[in-house]
Amino acid sequence: MNRRIALLIPLALAACSSEPAASTNATQAAMPVGSLGGVDPAAGGGVVSIRGVPTSPALHPASELQPLVGDDLKDKDLLGSGCAFHAGADAPMLLMVRDEGDGLVKYNKRFHRITAATPGREAMQVGAILAGDGVSFTLARQPGNAVPSGGSSRAWPATLTMRTADSGERIYREGRWECGS
Repeated sequence: MNRRIALLIPLALAACSSEPAASTNATQAAMPVGSLGGVDPAAGGGVVSIRGVPTSPALHPASELQPLVGDDLKDKDLLGSGCAFHAGADAPMLLMVRDEGDGLVKYNKRFHRITAATPGREAMQVGAILAGDGVSFTLARQPGNAVPSGGSSRAWPATLTMRTADSGERIYREGRWECGS
């Protein structure tokens, strides 16, 4: 009888080992059930724990952009050729960036310098990504031919999206992206 128990002990230990059975495929062997507080996806249904997952701040409206005038650009030494965003056909300028990639916006009654991710007139005419002071601006212009807007300037219909580091967002649709001298 002691011999039988002695033979059964190694078999019992092998059955309880952490190694998968030879018939288990690699996908099943790599699936740790419940190791991170989740459930076995093969079991279907159930709730997965999100404990320890960071939460994002709630989205909220970002500050409104305030109009820029020529004297603002002159005071900041930003005169020259470049591109500007207007909220509409006859609306004031809300964002300006020179061909060199440096620009200006105004919100919260303060001027903020911005920089284009890809400077140069050719790059900015098709749209732009700009950032400064923890705020990013994405300008998406509609494809198609430009409309002359005076002198050597051309304009396209465009949308400007402003995003802040604390999940603020403001979108200006049906605007104009105007590039020229």
